Amino acid sequence: MSRVAVLCTALFAVIAMSAVQAQAASRPVPVTAGDKYALKSVGGNGLYVSAQVTSGGDREGMLRARKSVSSTDELGSWEKFTLHTDDKGWTTTLRSEANGNYVSTERDDTGTHANLLRARGTTVGEWEKLHLEQQSDGTYALKAWTNDGYKYVTAEMQDPGDDNGLLRARADSVGSWQKFQLVFLGEENASDDGGRPSPASPAPAADFQVMTWNVCANNNDGCQNYGVGGASLGSQVAARLGSDAQARQYRAVFLQELCEAHAKEIEKALETKTGTGWDVRFAPIKYTVDGSSVNAAKTCAGSTDRGAYGIALAVPDSNVWYTSYDLPSPQNQTIGDKWVRMEQRTALCAVLPGDALQFCTAHFSSGGAEEDPAGGKRREQGALLQDIVHSYTPAGYRTVYGGDFNSVPPDSTSPDTPHDVVTSAYAADKECDEGETARVRDGKVTKPLDGRSIKIDYLFGPSSATISACDVTPDVGQSDHYPVKAHFQM
Repeated sequence: MSRVAVLCTALFAVIAMSAVQAQAASRPVPVTAGDKYALKSVGGNGLYVSAQVTSGGDREGMLRARKSVSSTDELGSWEKFTLHTDDKGWTTTLRSEANGNYVSTERDDTGTHANLLRARGTTVGEWEKLHLEQQSDGTYALKAWTNDGYKYVTAEMQDPGDDNGLLRARADSVGSWQKFQLVFLGEENASDDGGRPSPASPAPAADFQVMTWNVCANNNDGCQNYGVGGASLGSQVAARLGSDAQARQYRAVFLQELCEAHAKEIEKALETKTGTGWDVRFAPIKYTVDGSSVNAAKTCAGSTDRGAYGIALAVPDSNVWYTSYDLPSPQNQTIGDKWVRMEQRTALCAVLPGDALQFCTAHFSSGGAEEDPAGGKRREQGALLQDIVHSYTPAGYRTVYGGDFNSVPPDSTSPDTPHDVVTSAYAADKECDEGETARVRDGKVTKPLDGRSIKIDYLFGPSSATISACDVTPDVGQSDHYPVKAHFQM
């Protein structure tokens, strides 16, 4: 199994910006989902790099190798960064946890601050992009594009005073001052208190609804939701739940193809609709960064910062534990004469201990010619999801899971292949549309595609559950999928 990672909730806090960021004075700063790293300078005697977000002026957010610790537990937000990419991993961008800004290379600075690295960018542009080059000793060199061409980032250990250890892109070759350890620190720690809490015992009777919907809010510019704002998307999701009374029956909403910045607005819309508290958990889809063995979160497209791209899981705010799982995904490879970078897919689970309920969602790899045409990785993803739902889950929890599995059911008459990705799910659990036709392991169409219609979105519950309704209204709205809604009793 890939590394289990605890994800942050997509919460946003407004902070005061420096003068150089005046144009973004009211911009909310996300506590970003994704892998957290620290930069440890090799030539700087093992000092960790800090983003000095209180320096002020043109030194605001300056990166310096300056902090010595005996344990990474002593590192604070100034030393923590997440990795992002808007070009499928050709480059990566560092985002400071301290202020939510992207690290920029100051190309137009002069003198000893020429090409200084500062955490002050509000979107990802050319100044924010870095190439990673893994060295033979496992360290990394960071290379930035400057007005004088590509230069390696250097920890300036010879500079005096507050400039000692500042990071600048200025070297043409790699020595010890240009080497950094990329120290993995885990994920955002909202659930760092360990494994799932024990479920209520005996499990109380549960009668609730769940919806899954691929909202198509970033990845396909043919969708009306492409580039949509959070408030609009939140309104669409809430409207799909029906009347206010019907919406109050929901215990989970699974969402695919949305942006990190959508999460809080969806949460607000659900709370307004239902009159109760909700939490929206977010997990990014990633790319492996060229020249490295690390993954970076795929950034959402657009001229404004919409955060990472991925999946989300909305649950009542009685949720106290959630986690993501990296799914086995196709690796970057040469196809024909082209280097193709592959999305690294994810699954996301959360629990309601008082209800003894667990909810999990995933978005499997596509069946496109350049991702997983034969279905091998989707089979592996389906197998791991079964392990997550059954083998990794403590006794006493009842799990409902689903999402966009990019695969047709076993009994489908569609020419799309393969048909066996979700065979084990049908064998172990009950799909909400199961038995609705003479073809037991089939169901209603969830996506119109290229002149045909297929089912690729699912909701599964325990085999002992009663599913009193499974609604698939053939209306994509501003998406390219129909939402699937199910009523479970267990």
